[in-house]
Amino acid sequence: MAALSILLFRKTQAFHPEERVDGTLRMTGQTRTQRFDLRKPSENFLYIVLTFLLLGIALDQDWVNDQPATFAWAMSAWLLSLCLHEFGHAWVAWKGGDDAILETGYLTLDPRHYIDPMFSVVMPMIFLMIGGIGFPGGSVLINRARLRSRAWQSAMSAAGPAMNGLFLIALMAFYQLCSEEAEGLRLAIAAAAFVQCTALVLNLLPIPGLDGYGILQPWLPDTVQAIGGKIAVYSGVILVGLFLVSSSFGQALSRAGFAMAIAAGFEHSDIVFGCHAMRLW
Repeated sequence: MAALSILLFRKTQAFHPEERVDGTLRMTGQTRTQRFDLRKPSENFLYIVLTFLLLGIALDQDWVNDQPATFAWAMSAWLLSLCLHEFGHAWVAWKGGDDAILETGYLTLDPRHYIDPMFSVVMPMIFLMIGGIGFPGGSVLINRARLRSRAWQSAMSAAGPAMNGLFLIALMAFYQLCSEEAEGLRLAIAAAAFVQCTALVLNLLPIPGLDGYGILQPWLPDTVQAIGGKIAVYSGVILVGLFLVSSSFGQALSRAGFAMAIAAGFEHSDIVFGCHAMRLW
């Protein structure tokens, strides 16, 4: 948890790029330059990976209490997947023609460039504690007009969920390699997989502001896109409202997540007890 604390409260240095020269950003009003090294991930991303691995080892060896450790490991897994999700959007946008991505730091996997404190940390923590739902939390600013075609725009939106899918496959591999004796770790992996499944289902819904709509958006009439753009601003509020007002929405999402996780090879009992272990009461 110490690594997560360092990540969340480390001061973010604001920058205002004026021009880019050989991958270097000249800083407005500053004498030095800010460099984004695209050859390696940021230190903050590596802190998350380290937390993810150390907590996984601690759960495997039964060094820590299962419930708090399971929740902490699930949060580190969520932040890890969030970084990969947003990196996927940014990388495809860069390949699709938006060279300005190089000036944002999005390709460094640094979570500070993606995270909104409320919707990336607080809301996911609440949803993990009450039911293990993968609440969408990060964001990257992409100029769709810079992308070469509508196909690239759709691919950019699809890249985020695709990264969630790859992360789910990695969790499937860890789960299969995990011994039956490491019950705490198996429960944590199964719960994290369920969260990824619900995040996939939720993100692919055709609601403005979510990736499912983003995939369809380039092919819609301009008038529909204009309306969708106005609705997208309130997508976070709309989702929270759906969960609070309609219990059937959350139940349907949970059932879909369970079905996907079970189809991926996770035991139903491990998912149930893993999600229960994430609740801190």
